[in-house]
Amino acid sequence: MNATDTLRLALDHFHQDDYAAAEQLLFGLLETHPRHKDALQLLGSVAAAQGRFEEAALAWQQALPLVDPDSEEALALRYRLGRAFYEQGRHEDSFLLYRDLIEAGHERPEFFVAAAAALQGLSPSGKNDGQALALLEEALRRNPDVPDTWHRKARLHERAGQWEAARECLRQVLLRFDQRAQYWLDAGLIEHAMGEYEEALRYYDRALILDPDLVDAHVSRGTTLARLRDHEEAIDSFRRALRMDAGDADAHVNLALSLLALGQLEEAWPLYEWRWEGRGADPYRHAAIPPWNGGSSLSGKRILLWAEQGQGDTIQFSRYVLQMVEAGAEVVFEVPESLFTLMQGLPVAGRIQLVATGAVLPEVDYQLPLMSLPLVCNTAMDKIPAPVPYLNVHIDLKRQWEQRLDAIAPRAAAQVRVGIICSGNPGNVNDARRSIALERFAELAKAREEVSFFIIQPDLRPADAQWLQQAGPQWHAVGEGIGDFADTAAALSCMDLVISVDTAAAHLAGALGLPVWIALPHAPDWRWFLQRHDSPWYPTARLFRQQRAGDWGEVITTLRAALAVAAFSS
Repeated sequence: MNATDTLRLALDHFHQDDYAAAEQLLFGLLETHPRHKDALQLLGSVAAAQGRFEEAALAWQQALPLVDPDSEEALALRYRLGRAFYEQGRHEDSFLLYRDLIEAGHERPEFFVAAAAALQGLSPSGKNDGQALALLEEALRRNPDVPDTWHRKARLHERAGQWEAARECLRQVLLRFDQRAQYWLDAGLIEHAMGEYEEALRYYDRALILDPDLVDAHVSRGTTLARLRDHEEAIDSFRRALRMDAGDADAHVNLALSLLALGQLEEAWPLYEWRWEGRGADPYRHAAIPPWNGGSSLSGKRILLWAEQGQGDTIQFSRYVLQMVEAGAEVVFEVPESLFTLMQGLPVAGRIQLVATGAVLPEVDYQLPLMSLPLVCNTAMDKIPAPVPYLNVHIDLKRQWEQRLDAIAPRAAAQVRVGIICSGNPGNVNDARRSIALERFAELAKAREEVSFFIIQPDLRPADAQWLQQAGPQWHAVGEGIGDFADTAAALSCMDLVISVDTAAAHLAGALGLPVWIALPHAPDWRWFLQRHDSPWYPTARLFRQQRAGDWGEVITTLRAALAVAAFSS
């Protein structure tokens, strides 16, 4: 059989996915014709089809000197070689290859797209996203009819939080090709991010018509239903996803969150342990230390409890430290530096060892992340440990804050001091739903005379700070004096009432046993459950809930009415 027939037969085997037979023929051909460019190119394609991109790149590199450098064949070969570099993780080599092609005048759309992908691979953090976006725009200028290029551009806008631009890109995608489920799913995710939940559901449903087994569409549909407070339907979507893929971490975690919101804690806690596995999950620290399983005795054992997620979560679940001490454990409690002094106010602080996150740890027998404690402690709705206060303010620090506040606004007879926290961490994914413009609280000043309002947060947003400058003599900013959460706790403890959005300060006021009114969005975080106006976590808390998503007007009106009739001890 001559070389041409051998190559043709190898190509037939390749098209039939019989890679072993194709390789055998090609290796034999190359033994007698080591510079056979077509055999080398096909050998590279056979290797790439099996995910062996290093071998593919080697074969194509050997083929390149054998073809006319100015030919279409050479361009196609170099394009494939760049893809092989990319798949190996050699993103810089891939980018330089495509850049050289473009600078040589070969300004083909696919080269710009491939260069953009390589640039993104060079910096997964997104540092190169601006350059990648420019490359995609060049590709679209040359050929605007490729839906995948629009899709890539949409994903870059999404990562930058440029929702309108991402939405427009996906509109362009669907105008060109509307038979791919992933496109509809991603369009739904953009609508969800923009708060257009009903529209998001419509997109997910279109995705599921095209691909009923698309697990991510079921999970995303459930997440959007949960945002609409339709947790029963959301649970159905999550369970559908798990029937298709029992190992989908995001389905497990979101199922747990909906069950938690409905108060079905005992079923939810084991599912919540999947939070370490989902997309974008936090890293599980201290994995080299054996985790405590909740069954073995802690008597005489040393256990590391470590903070996870937000500072409010740490404040809320620090209540479980007492239970670990009562179980006989020697507790090492690792917390962020911002909470270190505050946690010295735990009633058992003298019996535990506090360590700042990142500091050297003592030898321990076990470890457990803080939010796994409800599971190992078998927490049910009627067994939530809620003795308050379970955090205390040092008396000297409180005295300092009393003096500071008196210097700002001396307390008159019958005067009521109300602490206000209107916003949380702007980086929180739910911040837009939970934070309230400070000027919206101006209505509260009409509730009664002799009220002073103190804005107790270290960082005010520019619009809030600007409003406060002209708000009048009843309003006072005290954020500049707050160094950490111990200061926040001391300032809060000087108030007759705390009114807060759902942020760490609300948890802190509850942990201190202070009267705290918490303004909640229509679809609140799971820990506030649904419907109820009290909290089993914080006996001194009162919850004020949005009745319509995004509408704080009724909440502020209700807060004003409650403040008007509230009784305060002298």
